[in-house]
Amino acid sequence: MRVHGARPDGERFQCKRRFKTVRDAIAFHSEVTSGLSKKTYIAPSDLTLQRAVDDWLVGQRIRPNTRAAYVASLRPLVDALGEKPVQAITKRDIEHVVQDLLNGKSKMGSWNAPQIFKGKETRAKWSASSINPMLARARTVFGDLMAEGIVVRNVAALVKPIPTVKPEINTLTAEQAAILLASTDSHCYGVAWRLALLGLRRGEILALEWDGIDFEAGTLTIRAARLATPGGVTTAAPKTESSKRVLPMPDELTAALRRARRRQNEAKLQMGSSWPNSGLVVVDDLGNPPYPTTLTVAWATALENAGLPHVRLHDARHSCATLMHLDGVPAVVIAAWLGHTDARFTLATYAHSNNDALADAAVRIGAITNGAAAEGNLA
Repeated sequence: MRVHGARPDGERFQCKRRFKTVRDAIAFHSEVTSGLSKKTYIAPSDLTLQRAVDDWLVGQRIRPNTRAAYVASLRPLVDALGEKPVQAITKRDIEHVVQDLLNGKSKMGSWNAPQIFKGKETRAKWSASSINPMLARARTVFGDLMAEGIVVRNVAALVKPIPTVKPEINTLTAEQAAILLASTDSHCYGVAWRLALLGLRRGEILALEWDGIDFEAGTLTIRAARLATPGGVTTAAPKTESSKRVLPMPDELTAALRRARRRQNEAKLQMGSSWPNSGLVVVDDLGNPPYPTTLTVAWATALENAGLPHVRLHDARHSCATLMHLDGVPAVVIAAWLGHTDARFTLATYAHSNNDALADAAVRIGAITNGAAAEGNLA
């Protein structure tokens, strides 16, 4: 018996089945035609998970580093279940992948495997912060398959995320920021730390060009980001459209940029044609743009040499938002400065209270309550 129909995406299909009895054939025909009319029938498909993920990645309109992150997060799932038809994958299958990752028993495969992983048989244990993004991507993949009429349900959505504890965000105080900047002013990356404490992302710092610095207008223009990908460093558009922005430069930054440019010009005269003409603001002593992780390591070293507690390089961005918030800068202005579209997201994610601010708040609330109590006694 043959039954013809169409999937939700309009693709035609043909379902063929042999039966021993007419009754079985009629029952099958009724089931299929009823499902087609109710749009609940799913035609058999041999589409494997690996092919489904490959197709899904092709359809994403994302930056190279985002694609690399998606591939990295989905790799254990594809390695374990890639050859299995998506219609045959169950919640239990995905749960097994999760348990293997938690226990350090996930087998390494070859799907989009970086060279450094080739030859390794088993992955190290994964934490919730790595597993949950895998589940999130899997939910999206199966959600798309469900919308296409290839699977009847989103089995990945049945798998609960691993409980997590939100990591504590550490920020630098204004005094600590001043110490860091003073101790690194003459270093080739000193200007990078100023930019970081002004809220620029690492990729934005690395992509900042001298052409984007307008000393007369006192502005800097952020229009790109240098990002690390499995294929090397690439320059791409900023994270979001609102990330493209023109910021007024504080006088201290303007002076620091002039000093940095002067040092680069002097080094260029000494090195001659061997000086790389990258046009980038942040380069090492030989004029080479640093690899993104190199800048991260240099940040940690700068903090240690200055006798300051370790905070992540991205926490400098948090420090900027926090200091602006504590100084009374409106949330909408902080959001625009950081390149966000939603001020609520900025406050929830980037603005934090520090111990000094909390102590000041305690003094203020104490004064308020004591004043109220005194008024009550007088009454």
